[in-house]
Amino acid sequence: MAAVLVVIAIGAGAAVGVVTRPAPSVEPSATPMPTATLAPDTGPLVFKQPLTAGCATDDAVWVVSDGGGIGRFDRLLQRWELIDSTLRSLVAVACGSDTVFAVGAFGRVVVIDDLAKTIHADDIGIFNAYAVSLVPDGALVVGSDGNVQRQSSTGWDKYAQGIDEDLYGVIGFAGGSAWMVGAGGVTYRLEKVGGDFGWKPYETGTTVALRTIAATSPTEAIAAGDDGVVLRFDGSWRPLESGVKNELRASARVGAITYVVGDGGTALAVEGDTVRPIANITTTCALRSVFAHGSEVWFVGSEGTLAGVWRQSGDRIDRWGTC
Repeated sequence: MAAVLVVIAIGAGAAVGVVTRPAPSVEPSATPMPTATLAPDTGPLVFKQPLTAGCATDDAVWVVSDGGGIGRFDRLLQRWELIDSTLRSLVAVACGSDTVFAVGAFGRVVVIDDLAKTIHADDIGIFNAYAVSLVPDGALVVGSDGNVQRQSSTGWDKYAQGIDEDLYGVIGFAGGSAWMVGAGGVTYRLEKVGGDFGWKPYETGTTVALRTIAATSPTEAIAAGDDGVVLRFDGSWRPLESGVKNELRASARVGAITYVVGDGGTALAVEGDTVRPIANITTTCALRSVFAHGSEVWFVGSEGTLAGVWRQSGDRIDRWGTC
């Protein structure tokens, strides 16, 4: 029987009030990014990084790494550059029109302002952050041991209690709603119950780790994770046949299609109840991220000392890197 316990969220706007916490340690000021130049060419250095995730602002595509630097693809110049060589452990990233949020180990949040050309780092707690999603008034970050943090105009606040599973994926929407997924096949949806918002668990029928979720609304979603598990939510969760057994790591919704990627170069397209492989992405590297910008779909992968980025536009594939 599906669980019905509602876990009450805590944070800005919650009826029970804001939980106060020590101010996060911050850098004295944002670090300026290097001014873009035509020389020297640092583009090849981007693909010497253990790339983990990417996203797109209006003017650029960004990639981050786990133990490496940050790369930027300039749309106007059509070239990559390593804009910051600071070694950081970043595993997930989300973009607004001109802002980049990246998260990683030890509660690290890195915010890049693509207009001001600055990089700013915060530490928001003693936990490993695994996923980030932008919402209209800020951002949601989830991570180890059930940690959920929400950023708003008042800063960062804890936004859930009573959850102890590692949380690997999150997607937020307007109107105070969101999904998050994690270890043991758990899924939680942020809902309003009475006058309060809370995280309601939904039974999935699986116990494998769910590592990613993609959706455009809280009423329809695709989740994926270990052992090639792909689930569809349209009132309740049900399994789809993926045809693979690899770990699935990331997903993105583009129109009616949800792209799902994972180990061994796995790239899938989910449309309705149909899951099909994407034939023109050919690599054995783990695909760790997928995202969209307009009609373009971008893929990020790495394996050991190899890294690559692919851009799909219609039937055309552009590829950079060594994967």
